[in-house]
Amino acid sequence: MTVRPGHGGCCFVLGAVHVCAVGSAVASPRLARAADGPGSTQALPCRPTIACTADITVPGAVEVEAGYIARRLSGEVRQTSTPFLAKLTVTSWLQFQLGSNGYTSQRGLEAWRFVDSVSAGAKLHLVDQGPLRPAVSVSFAASAPVDSATGASSADDVMMTVYVTKDVGRVHADLNAGLTRWGVNATPASQEWAALALSTALPPPLGVMLEGYYFTDCGTFASRDGGLLFALSHSPTPWLVFDVGGDAGFFPTARSFSAFFGMTVVPVLLWRDG
Repeated sequence: MTVRPGHGGCCFVLGAVHVCAVGSAVASPRLARAADGPGSTQALPCRPTIACTADITVPGAVEVEAGYIARRLSGEVRQTSTPFLAKLTVTSWLQFQLGSNGYTSQRGLEAWRFVDSVSAGAKLHLVDQGPLRPAVSVSFAASAPVDSATGASSADDVMMTVYVTKDVGRVHADLNAGLTRWGVNATPASQEWAALALSTALPPPLGVMLEGYYFTDCGTFASRDGGLLFALSHSPTPWLVFDVGGDAGFFPTARSFSAFFGMTVVPVLLWRDG
């Protein structure tokens, strides 16, 4: 999940969790196959990484991600948030998503408590992975504020993300690039970002991942950010993944470190395709 410490919040990159979301299937990156129920449907997390896999779950699958993030910003400022992302796969090429950074609180020079903006969008799976070609997807999303409290964003935003996924031996790679247009209902500004996540399976049911990412500066909407994120995952069953890790920031004046934990679950398969 992506942190944007610009105004004290953060966001999902939907198609994702941008939270801002955001991830790779660390424990098992295989694409899920149709089944009688969620028990044999593979969860494909967009958390805990910023880069998300290009693959989506099988049609009919409901997938829910939730987590907790604690961040140390500049000075003595501390911030926590409870992001979530809900996904429904409609066809083999279309998935709807709804997410938010949820309840966010900050203490330090300024004390804030608010519910962050809610984002809604769709992820289009364009190309399946082959022996040489990667899987490719693209997503589009829009976000709107839900809380007028101090510190909460009052702007509407739109986002586009491109996802490229490839398995090379035991390494699963997710490369993402995105563009966020902040404040489309006011004075808009653009922010570009890119992230590369590499993951591999450890002795089952464990997995490990490492990610590097960078966000350009976007003035009052979102500050420049970048970092090195690392995480350990535990998948006791294909439809359930837990993760825990940390994120060291490249720019301590904006954010020095984040710690997080969370889970991804496929609670139900609403229908079977074919």
